[in-house]
Amino acid sequence: MNGVTPAFLLLLAVLCFAIVAVKKENIIVPLIVAMCFLPADISIQVMTLDFYAVRVVALVALLRIYLSGDNDRIRMNSIDHLFIFYNVLGALIYILASQDRVGAFIFKSGNFVDSVILYVVIRNVIYSKESLRLIIKTFSVCVAVLLPFIIFEYYSASNLFAVLGRSAISFRNGEIRTSATFSHSILFGSFAAALVPILWAEYKNGRTLFKLLAVFCCVFFVYTSSSSGPIVVLAGVIFFLFFFRWKQYSRLLFWVSLTAGTIIHFVRESPIWHLLYVRISVKSGSTGWHRYQLMEAAVKEFKNWWLLGYGDTGPQWHTKYWAYTHVTFTDVTNHYLLLGVRGGFFTMFLFIVLCYKVVKTLGACSICQDTIEDQWLWWGFTVMMLAHCITFLSVAYFGQITMLLYLSIAIGAFAHDELMREREQAY
Repeated sequence: MNGVTPAFLLLLAVLCFAIVAVKKENIIVPLIVAMCFLPADISIQVMTLDFYAVRVVALVALLRIYLSGDNDRIRMNSIDHLFIFYNVLGALIYILASQDRVGAFIFKSGNFVDSVILYVVIRNVIYSKESLRLIIKTFSVCVAVLLPFIIFEYYSASNLFAVLGRSAISFRNGEIRTSATFSHSILFGSFAAALVPILWAEYKNGRTLFKLLAVFCCVFFVYTSSSSGPIVVLAGVIFFLFFFRWKQYSRLLFWVSLTAGTIIHFVRESPIWHLLYVRISVKSGSTGWHRYQLMEAAVKEFKNWWLLGYGDTGPQWHTKYWAYTHVTFTDVTNHYLLLGVRGGFFTMFLFIVLCYKVVKTLGACSICQDTIEDQWLWWGFTVMMLAHCITFLSVAYFGQITMLLYLSIAIGAFAHDELMREREQAY
C-alpha cells in the first residue's frame, strides 16, 4: 500500500457504503466529501495496478448507478461528446508516442477511470437545479469543517490530515503553505478559489451567516496556500462576480480581451506571457520565471510536439533551456501545455474548445433565466469554470481538483440539456 493508513481505509469504506446506501439523487454528496477529504494520490496497490481513492469511489458509484437501472437516463450532447473524444484522442496519441506502450496503456487506462467514468457518474447524479443547490450546500459544509484544520496547519506547521496519510508541510521564504489533503498548496488554493463563485451565488440567493462563513473559508484558504496563482484566480473571480449585472455583454468582453491581449503581445518587446508570469507577481519567490521559460520552450519546440507530443519520455526541455539552474526537471506547470506535450496540439485544442463551450453554455443559461436567484445560480458555475481556465495557466491539474473540473464540465453538459429543453417548450 502506498501511504495508506487505517483512517484512510476507514473513510474510503464509509464513503463507498454511503454511495451504495443513499438515494441515487444524493450520490453527489459522498463524492464531494471524497473530493475534499480523501488524498487522491494515495493508492491501494494490487500487483502493478494502483487503486487511487478517486478510482475506487468512481467505480463504486458507477456500479450503484448501473444497479439502480438509471444508467440510460442521460442523452449525450455536444459537451459530452467533446469531453469523451478529447480523452480518447489524448490517450491514443500518448500510447502511440510512448516507448513503453504497455505501461502507457496501463497509465491511460487508469486515467480513463479517473476522468471518463467519474464524469459519467457525475452526469448521472445531476437531476435538476435542486441537485446544483445540493452540490453548493455540501461544499459549504465541507469547507466549514476544513476551517479548523487549516487554521491549525497554518499556525502550527503541522497537518492533522497525517492520519489520512497527508503529513507533508510546504514552506516558501519561511511562510507556511497549507495544503490540507491536497498534493500541493497551489492545488488546494486553486480549489478554494474555484469554489468562491458558487458559494457567493448561494449567499446572494439567501444571505445567512453560515453562507458568508463558507465564502470566508475559501478566501482564507487561498491566503494560507501562499501561492500567487490562486490569489490571481481569486482576483479574476471577484471581477467576474462583479460583472454579473453586465453578463449579457460577455461575448463583447471576450473579444475585447482577446484583441487587447493580441495587441499587447505584438507591441511589447517581450511576449504577453512574460507580462503574465514575470511582471505580475503577487508572492515573492514565486516560480513565474520558470512558467515564462516553459512557454518560451513550448513555442520554440512546437514543431516537435504539435502532432504526437512526447509520450512517456516527457518534453525534457530543461536539458536544453535551463540546465544552468537548480531546476533539473521539466515541470509542466501549465495544464494546456501538459495536454499538448502528452497528446499533441489537437488534443490541447479540443480541450480549449471544450472549456469555451462549457463557459458559453453556462453563461447563456444564466442570461436566459427569469429569476435573479436562478441567474446567480448559473452565473456562479459560469465563473467557477472561468476560474479553472485561468488556473490552467499556472498549474497542471492532478488529484482531487480534477474531480472539481469534471464536476464543472458535467454541470455545463446539464446546462446544455436545460437550454434544449427550454427551447423545445418554447416551440
